[in-house]
Amino acid sequence: MIIYFKQLLFVVIIILNACIDSKPSTNFIGDNEVVLIINDEKVTSKQFKKMLVEQKKIYKVQNIQGLKLEELSWFKNRVLDEIVKKTLLAQEIEKNNITIDQNELDEILKRKREGYIEGTLEKTLALEKISNEDWENSIKNMQLTKKLIHERVNSKLSVSDKEMREYFDKSDKFHKKEQVRALHIMVESEADIIEIQKEIRRKQKSFSRLAKDYSLGPEGVQGGDLGYFEAGQMPEEFDDVFKLKINKVSDIIRTPYGFHLFKVVDKVQERKMNFEESRSMIKKILLQDLQDKVFQEWFLNLKQNARIDIKYDVLEKIK
Repeated sequence: MIIYFKQLLFVVIIILNACIDSKPSTNFIGDNEVVLIINDEKVTSKQFKKMLVEQKKIYKVQNIQGLKLEELSWFKNRVLDEIVKKTLLAQEIEKNNITIDQNELDEILKRKREGYIEGTLEKTLALEKISNEDWENSIKNMQLTKKLIHERVNSKLSVSDKEMREYFDKSDKFHKKEQVRALHIMVESEADIIEIQKEIRRKQKSFSRLAKDYSLGPEGVQGGDLGYFEAGQMPEEFDDVFKLKINKVSDIIRTPYGFHLFKVVDKVQERKMNFEESRSMIKKILLQDLQDKVFQEWFLNLKQNARIDIKYDVLEKIK
């Protein structure tokens, strides 16, 4: 009888535990539960969590549970801001019938892929847990957004010559750095470059003739002429070339590409650029500043006129 009672009690405990476990948690959030509504477009907790993962990577947040309450609140607000921004822009893209031709998109995707060493794009996407379809869609959305902003904002903006001139007169940052014009010889072996150096010292052949005869660089056919360049435009191993006087030849320089000799044939000292030389840079700076300012104003107006309903009770439960 006692054994029977113990068995019965054991069964009751198991049933009670099962009932307790099966009782839905008040903190459980279903994937389709709505977190916010933007102009009648619902954003689910699944979509919010996906954006949350993306923002974790951007802000380098390893573990949300490790955040303090105010940090978690700040972080969730950043996710909300990003969702609102992307959703409103997507709605404007649809509203304004902004499209991209598939051939144009394919060409953009091709150029993007060519920017990666073979195999590294796939490895990067796998590491970031991003599908190829999501990657392609992100590129497409980026291009559509660019078209929208160009049509609604940038195409309506310009800067005048007067504005550019005033900016130039107040600025002291438009300078042409010191430039050198140099001839260059590159060969594979140290023995070859030493022999060429001896030929230069014997002065039986000009530096240009030796460059045409021996240099492996593409400029060899032009007598090794690199044209004018500034410090920083060439590998750092070549920085000492700027210390050479005109018509002087460098010591042998070794790089991963081979062995090199340089001869400086002209120098242009650093100087302040005139207005015409600076025009394109000034226009780019002023237009970018103006576009950023007007876009912020345009988007703020878009946001203020949108109907945004945030379900804070649902948002609070997302961890």
